[in-house]
Amino acid sequence: MLSKVQIANGFRNRMHCSQQVLMEWAEELGYSREEAARIAGPFGGGFFRGDTCGAVCGAMIAIGMRHGNGEPGDTEQDDAMQAKVKEFQEGFTARNGSTMCRDLIGYDFAKPEERAEAFASGRLTDICPKLVQDALEILEEIM
Repeated sequence: MLSKVQIANGFRNRMHCSQQVLMEWAEELGYSREEAARIAGPFGGGFFRGDTCGAVCGAMIAIGMRHGNGEPGDTEQDDAMQAKVKEFQEGFTARNGSTMCRDLIGYDFAKPEERAEAFASGRLTDICPKLVQDALEILEEIM
């Protein structure tokens, strides 16, 4: 699993939380790390608006890739996937109090001034590596 230092280095190199989570699962799910980075890119920072945490989004993509229904009408597989989603969300919320980026870091990325302040304050490098680690640990447990 990624260390907090590795995650922080990833952030410095413009790899978002969503990308870092999915990239750790890429090969096991049949994708390259580059493909995973591209797939998960738009989900960082709660869609860059402070919505659902990017680490959670990366985990949701991984759950869908492993457990999602690939055929119309496959209700059994869809039910199984939804159960994994619920299990992940409950575990993440129990650890962190929310799945919403703005709640977790205390800044609203939808507001440019708050986004700039979030970066300048160092809060992202304090909080976000733990969120990525939590997402990876929960995925390890439920996948």
